[in-house]
Amino acid sequence: MSRPALLVVVLLVAGACTTGDTVSTSAPTLPAGVASTRVVPSATTEGSPSPEPSGVQPVESACWSAPAADGGAPGTWTDVTADVGLIAPLTGMHAHAAAWGDVDADGALDLLVGTFADRRAEVYAVRGASGPSPDRLLTGNGSVFTIDESFAPTFGRASGAAFADLDADGDSDLVVSRNGDLAASSVYENTGSSLVEVETAGLPQKFGGRSVGVLHLDGDGQLDLVLVEDRYVGGNSRALRNRGGLRFEDAGDAFGWPAGVHGLGISTGDLNGDGLTDVFVSGSNRLFVGTGVGVREVDANVTAWAPVGREDDVAGSAMGDVDRDGKLDLLVGHHFNSTLDRGEAQSVRLFLNRTPDGADPVFEEVTASAGLVPIPTKAPHVELADVDNDGWLDIITSASAEHGKVPATFMNEGATDGITRFTSPDGLGSAQYWVTAPTADFNRDGRLDVLAVEWEPSLPSILFRNASASGNWLEVAFDLDDGGGPGTRISLYEVGRSGDPDGLLGSSELVASQGYAAGAVEAAHFGLGEIDLVDVVVRPPLGAAPMAITGVAVNQRLQLPDGCD
Repeated sequence: MSRPALLVVVLLVAGACTTGDTVSTSAPTLPAGVASTRVVPSATTEGSPSPEPSGVQPVESACWSAPAADGGAPGTWTDVTADVGLIAPLTGMHAHAAAWGDVDADGALDLLVGTFADRRAEVYAVRGASGPSPDRLLTGNGSVFTIDESFAPTFGRASGAAFADLDADGDSDLVVSRNGDLAASSVYENTGSSLVEVETAGLPQKFGGRSVGVLHLDGDGQLDLVLVEDRYVGGNSRALRNRGGLRFEDAGDAFGWPAGVHGLGISTGDLNGDGLTDVFVSGSNRLFVGTGVGVREVDANVTAWAPVGREDDVAGSAMGDVDRDGKLDLLVGHHFNSTLDRGEAQSVRLFLNRTPDGADPVFEEVTASAGLVPIPTKAPHVELADVDNDGWLDIITSASAEHGKVPATFMNEGATDGITRFTSPDGLGSAQYWVTAPTADFNRDGRLDVLAVEWEPSLPSILFRNASASGNWLEVAFDLDDGGGPGTRISLYEVGRSGDPDGLLGSSELVASQGYAAGAVEAAHFGLGEIDLVDVVVRPPLGAAPMAITGVAVNQRLQLPDGCD
C-alpha cells in the first residue's frame, strides 16, 4: 500500500553537551521516492520524574528517563506486592482478568483486576476477606496503588480486559469481557475523573467472553473490537464495529468474520507486511488477515495440538519479533488440565514467521529446536518481552519456576543459523501457575515488571518487580489522535541505517491486549544492550504519515509526536 512522505526529526542525543545544542546526524536511509523533512524540536525539562543518565538532554517528546540498572541474573524477580499496597485490595477474589493503563493521564500506570464473583461467600472468606470482592480499579503513582472508589462495583465473571482510547478523545477507556449471565460485558468511558459504564455500548449479552482484541478492522479511524468466546458457553467470538460515541454493533457479516470461532486468547499484528492488522484466535487456532474493510480467513499453519483430557485448551497467544528479522513471530500458551491431572507436561509453542511480503502468513514451528522444554503445569498466559534489555525478546509465562515462587521465564540467547534459542529457568516442576501475568514498567525504572494474577482466593496475586541487571532501553508510544495507537509499527535501527534490514535492532507493534485475559500498555519497549543511540521509524496504521527520528538517546520513554501532557 502507498505511504505518505516520511517526516524526519532530529532529537537531542546522549553525551553531546549540556547546553541544549543539537547534534548533526545523517538522515535515515529512506526508500526510493520518499520525501523527507528535517525538524528540530526545542528542549524541555518537563516530565522526567526519574533520574536522568549523565549527559542526556530531555526533549519535547520525552516523558521520563532512567539509567540502565544493576541487578541480579536475567529473570530475577522480587515480590513487592505488600510494598505497593496490593495485598488487601486483591483479597476475596477468584482473580482472572488484568489490564494496565494510565486512566488519569498522570504518567503513572493504573491497574484493573477482574474476578469471578459467582461462588458461595465462604469460598472468598480467607486472608481477611468476608466474601467476594468486585472488580477493582487501582490508581497508581509509580510507587503504590489505591482503590478507586469511584469505579462502580461489579460482581460478575470478568474474564478479560483492555484499556484503549475507543472514542479518540485522548484518554483511556476500558473494555471488560465477562463470561456468563451474572453480569454483562462492559465498556467504560473515561470522563477525565472516573470510568463510567456505558449502558448503550452494544456488547453481546449472556456471552462466554474471554480475551479482548482492539484493532482497526474497517479503516474508518475508529478502534473496533473482537471479543473471544470460549467453547464452553457459546463458541461464537464477535467482531464489533465502533459506531462512535462508545457504541458498538455486531458486524461479523460486513467484516467477513465467520460464526463459530471459539477460543481463549487473541493476538493482533501485521504478519505479512501489507500494513493491515491480522488476527489470531488461540484455542481454535484460526487466523484472519486484514483486508482494509474487514478480514479474510487463511490457513493458520498452526495446528491446535490434540487435547489429552476434556478440559485441555490452547490459551493465550502473543506476537513479537523473536529473531529480529522485522517480522512478527507467534507464541502460544496452554490451559491443559491434564498437566496437573495426568502429569502430561506441555511446552508453550513458538512459531517463526516465514511469510513473503504481501503473501498469506506462513509459520515454522521451532519449539523443540528453540529449547522450549515441556512444563508440568498450566501456562495460559504468554508474552514476548525483553526482560534484561539485551536486545532479544524473552518468553514470560504464567507457569511457575523456582519451585512455584516466580513466573517461568525463558531467556533468549540470540539467533544461530536462523533459530533463536532459549535457556530454561531453574525449578520447573511445581503445580503453581497464574491465570495471567501481564508486563508493565510500573515503577518507571526501565525494566518490565509482572503482575501474576492468582485464581485461588487463599493465595495472593503478586506484583513481581524486575530485579534483573539491565542493558539500555527505549520505550515508544504514538498517540491515537495523531494516527497511532494499536497497529502502529515501531522499528529501531543503528544510527544512519533506517530502512536497512541489516541495521535493524528491533521491531514491535502497539497492541491493547496480550497473552491471555490481559490488557497491555500501548507502548513498544525495546532492550538495547550497550547501544546508546538509535534511529526510530514509526509507521502508524491506516496510511497515516510515518515518522523517522534520527539520533535518539536511549533510557527514556517517548510519547510521539507531541510528548506527555
